[in-house]
Amino acid sequence: MASILIVDDEAFLRDQLGRILGEEGYRVHGVGTGAEALDAVAGAPPDLVLLDLNLPDRHGIEVLRALKERDPDLLVIVITGYGSVESAVESLKLGAYDYVKKPFKADAIKLIVRLALETQRLRRRVRVLREREIGPGEPVIAESPAMQAVLDQVRDVAAHAETTVLITGESGTGKEVVARLIHNLSERASGPFLEVNCASIPGSILESELFGHEPGAFTDARKAKEGLLEAADGGTVFLDEVGDMEPGLQAKLLRFLETRRFRRVGGVRETAVDVRVVAATNRDLRDAIRSGGFREDLYYRLNVFPIHVPPLRERPEDILPLAQHFLERFARKFHRPLAAIAPDAQERLVGYPWPGNVREVRNLMERMAITCRGRELRASDLPAEIRGAAEPGPGRWVLPAEGCDLEALERDLARCLISQALERTGGNVSQAARLLGLPRGTLRHRMESLGLRSGPGADGIPSAPRPGGIAG
Repeated sequence: MASILIVDDEAFLRDQLGRILGEEGYRVHGVGTGAEALDAVAGAPPDLVLLDLNLPDRHGIEVLRALKERDPDLLVIVITGYGSVESAVESLKLGAYDYVKKPFKADAIKLIVRLALETQRLRRRVRVLREREIGPGEPVIAESPAMQAVLDQVRDVAAHAETTVLITGESGTGKEVVARLIHNLSERASGPFLEVNCASIPGSILESELFGHEPGAFTDARKAKEGLLEAADGGTVFLDEVGDMEPGLQAKLLRFLETRRFRRVGGVRETAVDVRVVAATNRDLRDAIRSGGFREDLYYRLNVFPIHVPPLRERPEDILPLAQHFLERFARKFHRPLAAIAPDAQERLVGYPWPGNVREVRNLMERMAITCRGRELRASDLPAEIRGAAEPGPGRWVLPAEGCDLEALERDLARCLISQALERTGGNVSQAARLLGLPRGTLRHRMESLGLRSGPGADGIPSAPRPGGIAG
């Protein structure tokens, strides 16, 4: 359990805070002066400091500055009975997590402490994950066993600089990040990492992008052009969405993988290069082979070392560290105070299936950093589809740390789903009952017990309220 240091010259307040926070299971220690606070932190750094500004031996701002100089990551909440705008601004500039004025309610201080410690926990996890990254690019968030297994494969193949790699996985799972990590961990790290999306470039242009061309090879080819394979000599070429490559170009890629030699478009001279090829696809290439859309021999040339990146819904342990990482990044970029994810928002984020995977998390956190004005992201800030997300199944429901009212949750869930069914059917109770797998009479009884009314449809009764999601 977390340890908390209370720094206040009033013994009564130290005892009161100690009792309130001790009831929550925290280990609490109190001191009455700034000097004692600095000594306590030097001996055994706590997880959180509650710091009064009016101390007998020195001002709390000086203590805060000294604490932050000693440990910039130390979590400090300033508490004072003589607060001013200037002291609040100065405290926050020095890195205080929050600024609380006396008197305060016990429930309020419990909530602030819990949010602060949860934020610190997520920051530490993200920092550890960032330390695993070598070289430029996105860090690989790998708290889940599934992604830990992916990292093990990355380390294995990175040591063999010639081996071709095929990365599979849904769109947005981070296949490019994995490809860059393979490059960065290999002896090729000092060489170039060049990428091309095979799905976004027409076949004739893609051939020129990969192999280059000679003057006069085609219309507008007025001078020679070096291709990616030539430019990446000594490094890595990443072929994203290789499953969408046109059949004619597949044959040329196959020959290159067999010989590591190629001719520019319109050229006669062969060029040899030392390049590792890492390919990626969100398609099932075996299905593409059966349908005639992908060459079987090329598949086996690419699939020397396969790595599958699982979708985010199969690695829920990575959701909150990813969200915290992107939230902090965009908050810094947009100069926003947003730093924490509240427990109710955490529950919604973990409960959402993330069809867009990591890319969707990144985009959402960028949007939240723009639209949120407070210091924490709450469930009410999230889009409706995430606020109302609650997909049942193992690992999908998350019990909040403070527990929940199960009966109220079941009532809210029923209200939400019935409202959606009525909205979808234009208020037709019979059709809504079929959507919900209920007899019409049972649905009417449930609607009456929940205070719901249907809209003008086949049954001709007033409209249901628009659903607002499941209460947390």
